[in-house]
Amino acid sequence: LFHEMYGLDYTVLRYGSLYGPRANEKNAIFRYVQSAIRDGAVSYSGDLEARREFIHVEDAARASVVVLEADYANEHIVLTGSQLLGVRDLFHMIGEVLGKPVEIRNSDQKKTAHYILTPYNFTPKMGRKYVPNMQIDLGQGLLQLVQDMYHEHHPELGERAGYFVPEES
Repeated sequence: LFHEMYGLDYTVLRYGSLYGPRANEKNAIFRYVQSAIRDGAVSYSGDLEARREFIHVEDAARASVVVLEADYANEHIVLTGSQLLGVRDLFHMIGEVLGKPVEIRNSDQKKTAHYILTPYNFTPKMGRKYVPNMQIDLGQGLLQLVQDMYHEHHPELGERAGYFVPEES
């Protein structure tokens, strides 16, 4: 409306499934990795065949700067990763990064909607999808997240040249 009334340019950014450093319990991938480390299992209430295009926060930040250029003025831009991955495959990938199998606990209670209290539904203007040319690989991003969690709980071990080093048995 401000664009129509006053000529104010805008760019609307919508993000795919974000993950990466500085995440907390509000981030799904953070919760899954934390649960896999702590319990050897992840809980998920939804369709395990659902597919997502995960995007690392560093890639999302760089792409956000790019799409704020004049070429993208007055557009709705969707920022995602380029790799379409099933939720079940994500959990298996987390297990591979951890070097141990991860039990998947899938409840029968399926999520049906984000908002339950409002009868209204807004459909935004058609968006364009922007996928950065160079991205952090999801496996590498998960490894970084595991390393960050590990070092947070074991600061006495130091960075060890940035590699994840499991405790010796």
